[in-house]
Amino acid sequence: QRCYCSINLALFVIAVPPSLTTTPADQTVIESATAIFHCNATGNPTPKITWIKDGITVELGDTLSIDSNRNHSGKYWCLADNGLNSTANASAILDVQCK
Repeated sequence: QRCYCSINLALFVIAVPPSLTTTPADQTVIESATAIFHCNATGNPTPKITWIKDGITVELGDTLSIDSNRNHSGKYWCLADNGLNSTANASAILDVQCK
């Protein structure tokens, strides 16, 4: 006689809203210098990072690098979103000074 066994597997995926682990810091740079902001987040699914300035997306990803001129001064927002109707965010100010 043959014995057949069945195994029931249950896979649970726990959704976790985004949480920032690294936030950007304010910076002052001289015009034409490079300003670099960092922002990291955890969550499940893995959050996507969007950088926003004046309501416009300026970059996607953990790092924002700007070869600065006077027009780049202002507040930059890091937004972490993973589709769970909850967004984590932080901001930093870039002050670009004339040479």
